[in-house]
Amino acid sequence: MKPIQLQVIAPVLEGYGLCNTCELLFSEAKLDSGLVERGLDEYPPDWIQDYQRLSEWLVDLSVRYGHHILIKVIDPQSLEGFFKCLRYRVRRYPAFIVEGQKQAVGWDREELEAILQSHVAAG
Repeated sequence: MKPIQLQVIAPVLEGYGLCNTCELLFSEAKLDSGLVERGLDEYPPDWIQDYQRLSEWLVDLSVRYGHHILIKVIDPQSLEGFFKCLRYRVRRYPAFIVEGQKQAVGWDREELEAILQSHVAAG
């Protein structure tokens, strides 16, 4: 069975810090771990909560559906995200595109579950 393609258009919070190699070197050298990631605490608290909520939701979907689902998160501020927002007329986040069709917008988990279950049953 081909996995269900789930594209999630939602803002992705970004921090700045060290590259993975430098992070490992600093960690092994027991140097200041505060250098690793900065900037995430500068976002509004509700943005951070929404990001964590979406992350937990997507991890849960990934665990439950396993190899039956392929999840791709797209930042609307990226070039790809900009064009996806235009193509699917997305104005609110998170927006869930299932198999190339805009299916759900917002935090209605039951709606997205029903859509995914219908695709699993059809596939």
